Amino acid sequence: MLNWVKFIVAFLLALSLFITVIVLYNANKPFSTVQKNAEDIALKNGNLQTVDRMEIYNGTISMVTVYGKDADGNEKAIFIEEKTEKVLDEVDLKDGIDAKTALETVKSELQMEKILHVVLGLEEGHPVWEVAFKSENGKLNYVYVFFENGEWWKRILNL
Repeated sequence: MLNWVKFIVAFLLALSLFITVIVLYNANKPFSTVQKNAEDIALKNGNLQTVDRMEIYNGTISMVTVYGKDADGNEKAIFIEEKTEKVLDEVDLKDGIDAKTALETVKSELQMEKILHVVLGLEEGHPVWEVAFKSENGKLNYVYVFFENGEWWKRILNL
């Protein structure tokens, strides 16, 4: 009888582990597909020669920001709409501030407990850095800083 109990417990643990792996794999699949499609578009359209990394930006519209180098070796960011897979815009990274500078701009005025992400996206035709963080009171905050000059665009505080 004790062997049956051990067998059932071991079987249930193995089954739960298997189900967890399958669920996590399937949950990540759409994200991977979107990123792979965006990478292919950026390379095929000739916008980039190499792709370094990608980020998902969920603003007014969902898009993938693809970072890489063009044929001249210039570092660029390409904004590709998630649904239509259309290239919305591209920017030379040397023409604006980097993520660290955007974060420092926000830190200089607001208290942060935990930084959630800093993502480059496109809003109203302008590239902006979205800085998401939790404040000291545990509230969610979004701050948008213009890529070109580091000035504040919009603040959504204490959600």
